[in-house]
Amino acid sequence: MGPPDGGRPIPFRKITNWKRVSTALEKIDTPNLNSIPNDIASTDEIDLAIGALTNHVRTVVESEREVPASSDRRKFPPDILELIRAKNAALRRASAYPTPEYRSRARALQREVKARVREFRNESWSDLMEEIKPSHKAFWAVTKALKTEGYTPIPPLKKPDNSEAIDDAEIAECLADSIETQCSHASPPHDIAHISRIEEEVLQKTSLEPKDDLAPVSLSEVQTLVKSLNTRKAPGLDGISNKAIKCFSIPLLSLLVAIFNACIKNCYFPPAWKEAEVIGIHKPGKPRDLPASYRPISLLSGLGKLFEKILKTLLSDHLLGKSLIIDEQFGFRPAHSCPQQVLRLVEYVSEGFETERSTVAVFFDVAKAFDRQTDISHLGMSALTRQDVLSEQEFLKAPPSLSAVLRVHKRCTATVVVWRPTRVIRGRYRALYGNRNRSTRFTSSPPEGH
Repeated sequence: MGPPDGGRPIPFRKITNWKRVSTALEKIDTPNLNSIPNDIASTDEIDLAIGALTNHVRTVVESEREVPASSDRRKFPPDILELIRAKNAALRRASAYPTPEYRSRARALQREVKARVREFRNESWSDLMEEIKPSHKAFWAVTKALKTEGYTPIPPLKKPDNSEAIDDAEIAECLADSIETQCSHASPPHDIAHISRIEEEVLQKTSLEPKDDLAPVSLSEVQTLVKSLNTRKAPGLDGISNKAIKCFSIPLLSLLVAIFNACIKNCYFPPAWKEAEVIGIHKPGKPRDLPASYRPISLLSGLGKLFEKILKTLLSDHLLGKSLIIDEQFGFRPAHSCPQQVLRLVEYVSEGFETERSTVAVFFDVAKAFDRQTDISHLGMSALTRQDVLSEQEFLKAPPSLSAVLRVHKRCTATVVVWRPTRVIRGRYRALYGNRNRSTRFTSSPPEGH
């Protein structure tokens, strides 16, 4: 038994001389950068600056060479390394002097190297399996490799008309159509008047003159964010990796700061940073021939994601600094974790037991909440109330702990949970505090992911 390679094709990676790239990026007197205006003011100038910067960086980083993604030659014992050197020398000799003797010798050494390498790898794998323990540094890597399915290319996909997409272009188009269908509105809006009112309010807000509440981006902020970039992230369509961004000189970072501040001043997010390369990842346990069985992963521009981090910091400081977010909002907030929200719910129920009050919680689960965010605004307590799912008489007769799952919308499921003080608890508090009027407390949670 050999190591689990899963039948994957031999991967290749690109080698870049990053020292040369860093040196080249220090030069700013280039045709691309000279086309950028000194004062970036309009949105057209922003797009021009981004295009020039992208072209300049791609021109500098274009000299690459491909090598196998992983090579364990350094791990081979001396006898194999010596055999490989002899094989390479024989190949060079046979290429320079293609006599039958030299060519036969080179082929023989190739077969010998291949057999010896296979033997060494099998021996190493057997030794590893004998000594592997949970404390071994390679234990979890080996476990993951054994659990991972072998490499399987995307098979022909079934289209809605039951025809098949075979080549890469058809498969990509089929996946794109599937994603568009999943993210589109299959049914008419639930509350058209409510949606129109929200859209009018958003349009009215965006038409106002922007206020200078947000502080401009500084060079030190961008430098700090660039230093924290993960170099193992894949680049977007522009091909600029985080490793290349880390090689930016001070003049290039200053240009980036000017672009960021111009975007904030114009309330503008460049279209070039909205484009993504989408890769389909198979969902475990789903049929491989259906387009809906692939999870889309979007590879966005590294420069665009850097700007998003800047915006996130500015907006968080503005909203939290002015207390514009309610305390009950826990999603995507620092120091607001899931255990804290659970503890808050437990405190509500416990307080209800102590004061002889019943507590009702409504938990919404919205399918594809992020894919169809515009649908979420009309999913709420109003939809639940219109269903008349739990009348007051039914609530008063409910058992101490009631749980009901209700479908209030085509893509929304509401779980209603009722906690009522038990007879023993009511008796204890009646003896201690006397009879009290029963009251009800309602609390609702936002949809999943919000």
